[in-house]
Amino acid sequence: MSALTAKRASRSTRLVLLACISTIGAAGCASIIGLDEYTVAKGSGGQSGGAGRAGASASGESGLGGEGGDESQLPPFVGCDNKTGFTPNAQVVTSCLLRAGCDPTFAPIRTISTCVSKNTQNALKGEDCNSTSKTCADFEACEHVGVAHDDLCGGTKKTRCQGDTAVNCGNYKGNDRFTDCAALGGHCGTYTYADNNLVYADCTLDVAPDTCVGQPDSDVLNFCHSAAGTEDLRYYCYGEQAYGSSCSALATCIDTPGAPSGDAGAPSVGNASCFFDTQKCTGPDSTTCNAGVASVCSSGSLFKYDCGSVGLGCSITASAEYCLAPGCKAADVDTNCEESCSADGSSLTFCYGGAPVTVKCTDYGFTQCLSDTNADTGKVFAACRF
Repeated sequence: MSALTAKRASRSTRLVLLACISTIGAAGCASIIGLDEYTVAKGSGGQSGGAGRAGASASGESGLGGEGGDESQLPPFVGCDNKTGFTPNAQVVTSCLLRAGCDPTFAPIRTISTCVSKNTQNALKGEDCNSTSKTCADFEACEHVGVAHDDLCGGTKKTRCQGDTAVNCGNYKGNDRFTDCAALGGHCGTYTYADNNLVYADCTLDVAPDTCVGQPDSDVLNFCHSAAGTEDLRYYCYGEQAYGSSCSALATCIDTPGAPSGDAGAPSVGNASCFFDTQKCTGPDSTTCNAGVASVCSSGSLFKYDCGSVGLGCSITASAEYCLAPGCKAADVDTNCEESCSADGSSLTFCYGGAPVTVKCTDYGFTQCLSDTNADTGKVFAACRF
């Protein structure tokens, strides 16, 4: 089995790896949001005229059915002192649970704990179309990907193009998945790996006058394409056809330093990623708290994390920003509180400003809680999943 095929067998067709909290040296851009073939979804509100909804799976009905904003859905929350109560933001909790659970890829770049505690969807405009989501259908309309349930991949159903919806059945570990190519700037196409004879469905892109002619078949080598009046596209080549997606109107494709091999001294060719556009700031890197909002200027990018909007206080420890529940300290966020699943896999515990909070996955339309370990940080993360 080739290296490409082995990688394909173990990872997602579309990682929605939304902007990291930290930044890099590209002024005005947040850190990498797309480390795989696809990037964030298009447009404000993420509706894109409802494109591709005919191909959406039954997972679209998951979630609280419109009740996500009702704080009575949540248990009482207390801080790290186990006695001081605080008011959670139920809609932020719901949308962050959906972001982690409705994406077919179980590999979040940001945990539920961080998504909730820093209200990152509000801080990063490239994410905010999901902030009002109450069901997986809302998430799918925002990000244009979803879990393919039996309606799309059940029985004898195979990987295919269903109109401009790319449906992948049995190609990846974990969930089968669909992608709304029309909403991501392309059309659906399929191709077959010669060494394993598996058919894959993906989004084809028109990148003229750039070309895939002569380029190797590789989804590790990713390139940028842009033209006057069009959004940036991020693509890879297979069979001399470009596959990928738009970076969205809220992001920019940049070929970052270092080759995909990891050689930091190599030319920046084929190492393209999408970066969220952010507000700019000047001067040295700094972090401040004001009226419950943590303002972080990092490498020319300004982030504002509204701790108060999720019922938390703002604090600075060792020049780092924290949104903290009553009685909690930086150590509670960094080490003491960990995400986990209950022994029977029915409940999820995440960290709300450093304070552990437990919810039932079935209350949000999911069937189970799953956990894994982040290979880079060594920390356990968990999410409600199907």
